[in-house]
Amino acid sequence: MFSIMKKWFWYDWIHLATRTIWLFIIASAGLVDSSLLGGSLWIVISFALVVYLVPFIVRYRKEAWYLAVEVTATGSFYLYIAYTAPELLWSLVLLVITIGLSSSRTTYVWTGILCGIVFPIMNGWIADRLPFEFIFSCSLGFAIGFAFNILIQSHQQARIIQEQKQLLEQHIKRIEELTLHEERSRLSHELHDTIGHSLTSLIVGVESLRSSVPHYQIEKIDSLVGIAQHSMDDIRKHLHQLSQVPLSHSLSESLQHLTEEFMKSTGITVKFRVIGSETLVMQKINFCLHRCLQESLTNAVRYGQASMISVQLLFDSQQIRLQIEDNGIGMEEIQFGFELNGMKERIELLHGTLSMHSGPGQGTFIICNIPLLTEPVHDAIRLLIADDQVIITDSLKQILDQNVDFNVIGTAGNGRETLEHCERSRPDIVLMDFRMQGSDGLETLLEIKQRWPDMKVVFMTTFEDSLQAASALERGAEGYMLKSIHPREMKEALKLIYNGGTWIDQSVATRVFEEMKRQREQLEKIGSSLENYPYGLTKREMEILEHLSGGLRYKSIAAKLFLSEGTIRNYCSILYSKLSVNNREEAIELARTENIV
Repeated sequence: MFSIMKKWFWYDWIHLATRTIWLFIIASAGLVDSSLLGGSLWIVISFALVVYLVPFIVRYRKEAWYLAVEVTATGSFYLYIAYTAPELLWSLVLLVITIGLSSSRTTYVWTGILCGIVFPIMNGWIADRLPFEFIFSCSLGFAIGFAFNILIQSHQQARIIQEQKQLLEQHIKRIEELTLHEERSRLSHELHDTIGHSLTSLIVGVESLRSSVPHYQIEKIDSLVGIAQHSMDDIRKHLHQLSQVPLSHSLSESLQHLTEEFMKSTGITVKFRVIGSETLVMQKINFCLHRCLQESLTNAVRYGQASMISVQLLFDSQQIRLQIEDNGIGMEEIQFGFELNGMKERIELLHGTLSMHSGPGQGTFIICNIPLLTEPVHDAIRLLIADDQVIITDSLKQILDQNVDFNVIGTAGNGRETLEHCERSRPDIVLMDFRMQGSDGLETLLEIKQRWPDMKVVFMTTFEDSLQAASALERGAEGYMLKSIHPREMKEALKLIYNGGTWIDQSVATRVFEEMKRQREQLEKIGSSLENYPYGLTKREMEILEHLSGGLRYKSIAAKLFLSEGTIRNYCSILYSKLSVNNREEAIELARTENIV
């Protein structure tokens, strides 16, 4: 019943309020002056409760019977009242108003005649009074109720029209998006097959020559690679209008800019210091530490009431350490709520650690550690490179073979050759182009995941495509990167993926998340036509919750659903947020308590 009441509109509450006022009048009249009731007080009140509850229940169980039950109950009660307590006959008007409020254009004739003429005449005859006053008051009450009904119908029609308008606007907007996407896709394919391949081959080929040229020529190589990468960036800007500027490639510049903006907006003093020699890091690490610093600065002011914050960014050969210390009020006991859990999960996905120290009056000290080099489990990560451009496969092989952590066990030119290599050599990671001649990357991915669920697949592409990336990750890919990625960043990403993480180029990730948000908002607007799950959970989240309740761990769930473990962790983070819980145990307990699964 409460779930139904949550969906009520203002007119449903008017209907309930009118009936409740009527019941209150009958009960209070009998309790204040029992002489008004010729019969037993409790018989009248019990009869009134039946009249109040039964039609109300029938209305939401068998709506077609509601009016007949309401009119029968009301008429029977007031025939009894006319005999035992004629002074309360005036209260019939309230129930007549609710009947008029519930009547439709096909039922108002018989309900109006019964409530406005027949019942008043019979009541007047039983009470030995002239019925004209009863007829007038009841007819007026029915007219008022039916007038409100017409207003309600107009409101409902206006709401339906508004919803249809919204759906039509969404449809038109979607057509525009599809048209733009189709044109963008056409341009992307043309550029991918011409300029894109040429520039990518140039970048990868020149990078492969880095180790074989004299030291004094390295600067020229950097210059050539920079020109090619800038050309690729210009092409991307014409193909994609990014809604958000990506983070600075330099981690220290990104964090320093964040602290400066924070000081301007809050007036809080923030001292920023870099220790050690800065090294190039993946955009994923940049983004993670940027978000962690952002959360820490906000919490220091919002909860810690700090007036000064010290930030240190330390680089060494093995790890990056971000320290945030404030002079706030501190806390007696550290509780990992939603914000801290979000920071912790981001860092753990990169195999890092988050530690926090605080005490009353001692401020708060946060340390974020992220390893730079992830050691493989065995001597080298075994790679298969699949691309229909020979210069790409040869150049990538030469770049990766220079690192002792990688062993390129073979190359393939299409999907069929890729599957044959996987069957023969069982690589740890398949580094595969999304489009190859005579094959589709998604079909090859599905075949690999079906036959070898533990094998990891990383897609490479010339130009970023958010829909393409979302499709790949949804079907179980562990990574999505651009061919123009810096070799150092690519190697770190492959190590992260090998150890169970997920990697996606930051510029693509921004649009993927926006696309997911837009689709979720659209689904919420038309949710009445879809299957509804409690707490706004999606079908995929319900599946994961069922597996969690069955005792499966993240890795086992990932294998069952043909997804990566990192993707399952992301799903679980969203799941815990929707359920307002902090961990797996609380989610399982809530699911069992409320019979969600």
